[in-house]
Amino acid sequence: MNKKVGVCGCVLLLVLLSLAGPVWGHLEREDGYYTLVDGEGHRIARTAHEVKKGDQYLTADNKLYRVEKVEENTAHLRLVREVNLEAAIAPSLLTRLTSAVLRLFPGKEEYAQGDNRPVAIYHTHSAESYVPTDGRSSIRENGGIFKVGESLAQALQERGVNVVHAKTPHDPHDAMAYDRSRRTAAELLKKNPIALLDIHRDAVPADEYAGEINNTAVTKAQLVVGRQNPNMKANEAFAYQLKSVVDKKHPGFIKGIFYADGKYNQDLAPRLLLVEMGTHTNSREEAERGAAIFAAAAKEVLTNAGTSKRAVGTGASRSWLWIVGLLAVGVAIYFAINAGFGKIRSNLGGSDGGADMDSPTDQQPPKEE
Repeated sequence: MNKKVGVCGCVLLLVLLSLAGPVWGHLEREDGYYTLVDGEGHRIARTAHEVKKGDQYLTADNKLYRVEKVEENTAHLRLVREVNLEAAIAPSLLTRLTSAVLRLFPGKEEYAQGDNRPVAIYHTHSAESYVPTDGRSSIRENGGIFKVGESLAQALQERGVNVVHAKTPHDPHDAMAYDRSRRTAAELLKKNPIALLDIHRDAVPADEYAGEINNTAVTKAQLVVGRQNPNMKANEAFAYQLKSVVDKKHPGFIKGIFYADGKYNQDLAPRLLLVEMGTHTNSREEAERGAAIFAAAAKEVLTNAGTSKRAVGTGASRSWLWIVGLLAVGVAIYFAINAGFGKIRSNLGGSDGGADMDSPTDQQPPKEE
């Protein structure tokens, strides 16, 4: 009985430590930014996110790079491959069969498209602002980023999409902001959203995000996928779907997908992404127009959970693998500890498997003389 309790205790402790700990460091530069360059020194991107070896970056033209080393403010990248987004997000046979069956039942297609489930929007870094418009880069608890979120929400609502826009502040802008915004994300999940978008802005030179659509200045967008969470493949597929559909309407508008060392609360849901709308040196009006364009172009993906069905299954499988792995580690630790204690008892004269040497059952009756 005691052994069973010990096993359960070890496993439970490991699970709680993995789930209850901080959501990750999520550090960002406050004194500059990183420049990502390829093997020939050509600039690939710039970001204020902390860049580490192993991070990846998918460019606007779908070339995937991996960070090999970071030297001061420069991250050196290696080309991994070119990504075919259409092939990467092709629906599985099960998804196609499900869609075919739903078409046989009138009215069920609406459910497949989301049944008007809301798109949820929130802001982990609620103080983020745009210097040319807001006068400074940070306004505590009421940053210009809220206006950008409003533009995104309005553009979706004008197209018949149900939207929930949380304006809960999570200041200060530090490494623990994601722990605070995690509570907001969890509350939004209770509303059964079809997608969650955490809207931010970057902190790099203005030309990194500067763009133009229909002769109008806008900011480009960047998607961020956290590498340290069991939903990573599902989040990645969601990002691929968004980029693929937006690329067809506005090539280059999504300037890239950054795979960063962190969770960004994306372990909470398979369709949760961080979206950077411009940088602090762009005007807020440009970011608002960019957000509206993003909403209009991405609407079909944001409102169709079926497009991610294959990815959701992958993310769920990875979650179970994490749990099974934790169980295995917990059992191994228990038996390792138990074996160690058994060896100590043996060295002290005890026995691990049978009764104690002084036990009455081991005592022999005296011989008769």
